[in-house]
Formats: sequence, structure tokens, C-alpha cells
Amino acid sequence: MQWIDRQRLSSELMAGTFLNLGSSAAVEIAAGLGFDWVLLDIEHGSGSWADLRPQLLAVQGTSAAPIVRVRSLDADDVKFVMDSGAAGIMFPYVANAVEAAQAVRLTKYPPDGVRGVAQVIRATDYGRNWQRYLAEANERSLVIVQIETPDAVAQADEIASVPGVDVLFVGPMDLSVNMGHAGDFTQPLFLQHLQTVVKACAKHGKTAGILSRPELVEQHKALGFRFVALGSDASAIAQGMTQNLAALRRQGLVGGNVTR
Repeated sequence: MQWIDRQRLSSELMAGTFLNLGSSAAVEIAAGLGFDWVLLDIEHGSGSWADLRPQLLAVQGTSAAPIVRVRSLDADDVKFVMDSGAAGIMFPYVANAVEAAQAVRLTKYPPDGVRGVAQVIRATDYGRNWQRYLAEANERSLVIVQIETPDAVAQADEIASVPGVDVLFVGPMDLSVNMGHAGDFTQPLFLQHLQTVVKACAKHGKTAGILSRPELVEQHKALGFRFVALGSDASAIAQGMTQNLAALRRQGLVGGNVTR
């Protein structure tokens, strides 16, 4: 298993990226570049459940820990993700401490939770390392809860106090939309909300995370965010293709103006 290093999580900036195309090739490329973690996105991604295990296989042999974002607090989905070999789960739109506690319960084996136990699953190397996995999974599996509304920010202290929650991860786009200024991450109240989340994490020994932008990484690091994601496979392809197309157009090679 490729778990998150908890000592690093508590003290260092850990770099990740979002992978939402459902492509195992894209996952293989990203994981091989040296990211600390990669987010395989089931919530908003293009891939299906059938695409998840090939993506997890594509991470194998790299230094990146695979985190999966599920769609909701669904016990069957969480069980499938963890049995498939995820290092942790990101839960979207967590509103309060009750929902955060439920996220923990679904992710952990008894007595800490209600995750069902199976011996011959991918996470245990199909039974070859079952005892080791059973001994490690509750301690090492990561529970990440997303803070995406002002109401959730107001509950950040209570959410951060929940045992077993590891990361409070701000979804800046949803938060900005719910505040009425979609995509504007510069509003004073928005920045206050970020500070509130970071302070709650610091108070309870948790880690603050965020999906950042190139121009905001330095600011987010200075605020105290350490579990930081930047970009996605879809955006990288779109940006790269846009640059390539612009270079061709500058030479008159697109749009019926091809010079032979």
C-alpha cells in the first residue's frame, strides 16, 4: 500500500493534483512525475467505477499516494474504494461534525468504524498481506473532508475536533459560488474563511488543504495550507493543446491557410 506519510502530513507541504478524466494513462503520467498524492475524482470526473481500479494500478510503483473523491457519504462506495486500494478518501460537501464523524466511521474497520472486512481484496494484495493491512488500515487511511460552504466554515472548529478526520480541504470554487462571487478568491471575507479553516486545523492538530492556483500557491502556503493540490489532467491537456494551436496559427498552419 502507498499510504500518506503522516509525519510529513503534520509538518510539510504535500503536493497533489486532481485527475478527473478517468484515464489510467493520465494517472500514470501524473503519479510518475513525483507528486506526493493524486486525487482520482469520482465525484466530478469523467470516469466510472469500472475505471477506478485501472487508475489505482497506474499509481503502483510510484511515490504518489492515491486518494479517491467519492460522490457522497455512501457506505458501499467507500467500501469499494478502500477495498480497491485507495490510501484515503475525500468526502465532498461535509457540512458539520456529524457528517465528518460518519465519514470516519465509513472509512475505518471496527471498532473505530463500520467498514466491512474482506480478506481477498486488492488492498491486501488479494490476501497475501491481509494481517498487515488489517493492522495498519485504521491508523494509516486518510479521511479528508471538504469545506465548501460558509456554513461549513462556521462549523470548522467542530469538524476539526472529530477524531479520525485528518484534513479539512477547502473547495474554493464551491465556496466562492456559495458566497455569491464565483471564481473570485480575493474577497476579504473569503480570505477570512480560509483563515478560519486553518486556525481550526491548527487548534486540533489537523492539516488544512486546498485546491490552489499557480498565482495563489505562495499565499495559500503562507496562510498555513499544507495539503495543496494544483491543476488537473483535463486542464493540463486543454492548456497544452491551446498553446500548441496558438503556435500553429501564428505560422498560418490552421484554418485552411496551410502552406506547403
